[in-house]
Amino acid sequence: MMKIGTRISPDWLERPEDLRFLRQIGVDVVDITLDICPGYAEGGGRANRAGLEIVVERLDQAGLKVERANTANSDCIKTFLGQPGAEQEIENLQANAELCGAFGFPVMGIQAFQGGQLAPFPESVHTYVEGRGGYRHLEMNLAAILDQPPPAGAPTHEEIWERTIKIFSAVIPVAESAGVKLAMHGNDPPVSSLNGVPQVLYNFASFDRLFSEVSSPNNGMTFCVGTRYESGEDVFEGIEHFGSQNKIFHVHFRNVRGTIPADKGYAEVIPDDGDLDMYQVARALHQVGYEGAIDYDHIMQLSTDGPEGREYIAFCVGHMRGLLQGLENDSRAERIL
Repeated sequence: MMKIGTRISPDWLERPEDLRFLRQIGVDVVDITLDICPGYAEGGGRANRAGLEIVVERLDQAGLKVERANTANSDCIKTFLGQPGAEQEIENLQANAELCGAFGFPVMGIQAFQGGQLAPFPESVHTYVEGRGGYRHLEMNLAAILDQPPPAGAPTHEEIWERTIKIFSAVIPVAESAGVKLAMHGNDPPVSSLNGVPQVLYNFASFDRLFSEVSSPNNGMTFCVGTRYESGEDVFEGIEHFGSQNKIFHVHFRNVRGTIPADKGYAEVIPDDGDLDMYQVARALHQVGYEGAIDYDHIMQLSTDGPEGREYIAFCVGHMRGLLQGLENDSRAERIL
């Protein structure tokens, strides 16, 4: 059966009561970014054994384990832009994969090149609006930054592809040896360019290309339900397509309203308040044999909540636990029949 996961930022390690809170409400595993490791930034994006021991010990004290260790966008920027220092970035990724294996982390995430790294979003793109009962959630209006000409000096689509393949070709053999799966999230927002800057991992076909060009059972994806829905492609067809190939290693269990092709934007909402029936999403994942973590992903702003979002987290975890219990009951009933 699937596990319930949540992302934690480095400051959570300094709040042991909040870590215990996560376990108390039913979180099974956590998703970290590797900058949670002391010494990571000083090492230029390279984790170290002593720092990860601190992370693992503090999580163990709360009864939590790491399910995915994620790199940051900046960890590969020189490689994607063809700048000096690219080889060091790739060596760092290889070292991080080895350490993830040594500490028993099942999944490591490598970030796609995001157009926003060269052409940041104007403030008008992001708006916080009120939803049900006054909770606040993010609304994205992308109309002004789609279908723009490329800025001077921007890499081409094929250059980004070549450099993406270079990264995975170098890291996958290390991951295989270490027993670690590499999960690619893809672009968010999932479009071919932002402000004219190309992005290459924005649809199902692009994931197929990555898995074909770097063929390995350890090369797979973070299936971000929200991002995949925003793209306008069929979430359920995607789950069947990639799940049947055992390519789904991690899931962002996020609901949204609207798609980019139809609306030039979308809104991120509370899980039971979007276009998707999240029970059917969980059921589709169960049917393809997915047993990894589902993670509610981005935090909405409840009017009575604190900045850490504990109340929202508790709502999402309770919602997901209810869905998983429903799946167990349905499966049990099917076996009896």
